[in-house]
Amino acid sequence: MQIRRLFEHQDLVVASLLEATVWGASDPIPPSLLSVFVHHGGLMLGAYSRDQLIGIALAFPARDGERVTYLHSHLLGVLPGFRGQGVGESLKRAQRDWAQDEGFPYVGWTYDPLVAANAWFNLSVLGASVASLKTNAYGRLTDALNRDRPTHRFWVEWSLNPKTSAQTEGPVRMMLIPDDFQAMASSRPQYARDLSDQWFETAQSWWQDGWRIRGMERMLDGVAYRWVARDGEGVKPKGDELF
Repeated sequence: MQIRRLFEHQDLVVASLLEATVWGASDPIPPSLLSVFVHHGGLMLGAYSRDQLIGIALAFPARDGERVTYLHSHLLGVLPGFRGQGVGESLKRAQRDWAQDEGFPYVGWTYDPLVAANAWFNLSVLGASVASLKTNAYGRLTDALNRDRPTHRFWVEWSLNPKTSAQTEGPVRMMLIPDDFQAMASSRPQYARDLSDQWFETAQSWWQDGWRIRGMERMLDGVAYRWVARDGEGVKPKGDELF
């Protein structure tokens, strides 16, 4: 496998088609807009198996609420037949290296917190941290992966200058998520929409009560978010687990 930056128009055409394949989208980012990104400060990485494009990662500079310029990772996609082979991680590591060379303090992106594979990848494999929760961040999307559900998202920050913390950990509790939320959304769409709303509402409540997410854990009945009381303080909500 080879990772390289994409600049040429034909490469961007293929990248746009790959996005459509991975997301089942009828309106992928057009090559003309990708060209704007890659020639004006953005980064499009492609993963190749021989001469075939099998994965992409798109990022561009952005400003956060504190007007800090960071690298916004807009999308990461790998063709189905090449998943589970480290392609996504290789793309993210290359993205991180470039961001570090360019002097960005962190890479930031959103993801659906109910998709277990993405949650584990972002928090456990890459070591990114959940920095905030965003309600219906993108409105209703119609691609095959989102299936017209509310787009509740976790915002994560992947620090390029990680600092060790001496914080004392307080009470801990776990929040379970489905093993395969996307399969559930396909077979029981209304149930998945309701679960997404209810689960995210509870997560927001915990967050507002001072709890913070500190990674993931594999449990006998699934994958769970590990929540701790911020600064070792806080009152434990009633009940021990959700889902």
